[in-house]
Amino acid sequence: MTWRNRRRWGAVLLLLLTGVLARVALGQEGSRFFESTGHTLDNRYGFLAFWEAHNGAELLGAPLTPIVFEGNIPMQYFERGRLEARAGGVVPGELGRERTRWRSFERLPATAPRGEGRFFAETGHTLSGPFLRFWQEHNGELMFGPPISEPLWEMVDGASLRVQYFTRARLEHHPALPPGQDVRVSALGREAALARALITPEQKPAVLVSQAVTADGMMAAFAQLAPTPTPVPPTPTPVPPTPAPRPTVAAAPLPPSAPQRSGKLIDVDLSRQQLVAYEDGQVVFSAPVATGKDGFNTPTGTYQIYAKLPLQTMRGNLGGESWVVPNVPHVMYFTGSVALHGAYWHNYFGTGVRLSHGCVNLPLDAAAWLYNWAPIGTTVVVHP
Repeated sequence: MTWRNRRRWGAVLLLLLTGVLARVALGQEGSRFFESTGHTLDNRYGFLAFWEAHNGAELLGAPLTPIVFEGNIPMQYFERGRLEARAGGVVPGELGRERTRWRSFERLPATAPRGEGRFFAETGHTLSGPFLRFWQEHNGELMFGPPISEPLWEMVDGASLRVQYFTRARLEHHPALPPGQDVRVSALGREAALARALITPEQKPAVLVSQAVTADGMMAAFAQLAPTPTPVPPTPTPVPPTPAPRPTVAAAPLPPSAPQRSGKLIDVDLSRQQLVAYEDGQVVFSAPVATGKDGFNTPTGTYQIYAKLPLQTMRGNLGGESWVVPNVPHVMYFTGSVALHGAYWHNYFGTGVRLSHGCVNLPLDAAAWLYNWAPIGTTVVVHP
């Protein structure tokens, strides 16, 4: 072999060795790219290993964000959950508790009948039937935590389903599916990522946000992530599209204790800063709200939703104040320029702090649920 050939073969061997070493290094670190969301899952904090070891495809879904930091805790959001790198290792985030932070579930006494179910003394709730089987089959102690509610009916993607909340998740029962496939994990990870402005209201994958997200920084982060709105000439108040003729409405609000017995109704209690949704006289949903501040008080009365917009830039100049709020999500007008809508710029829902210009502000996940549930024509009762 000539000197020139030896040099050529040496270069080839060097390239092959470099490739092998690169593949070994990649295998040690580990990474997986998800085309569906445009994000990567890796082992910098052990998230990929945890995802693969605990049926992540079914229980967590695809990643929606890169790794973000809340305080000093590295975490990553998925469609159905959140992983956190804690001192003791990787654990799922407590999205069930966060999702129900404004709700309270009555604890059952330890002597409550439980049949073939299991009672959790630490939370005062039971687990039975399909939910218990799914919990047992999928390492529920780690992945879901103990139940924090009894099974209850809620609207999920337009369907009334039996659900149960756990510290780290919500499980849904889909009776139309075959046994063994009839329980699914709710998309609370997507809701939480949306509420923290890590993804847009259109449910698109998140843009890179590597810094900690705080309440004070949410408005700027959301405006940066959302699409640039089409310029709109300033107007005194937000102007919805020309509504269809409104149905006749009652002159006075219905008493909150006696909601209509058929159809859908939204009750807004100004003194409690609470919204309750009824369907055929039964409570199907509740959420805390923040209503109009003094001088911009939310009007009381009985109204009906007459226009809906999935996203709107709100502009106004009234009472010596001017405002431009881009990309307000899930807007539902029920009287004049007053609407129910999501608010990403504060977290004072249900606290008694009233800071809107008359609209009823809702947490982002609650606004999304209500928008999907309430059609045009739904009655809205606002009372002191």
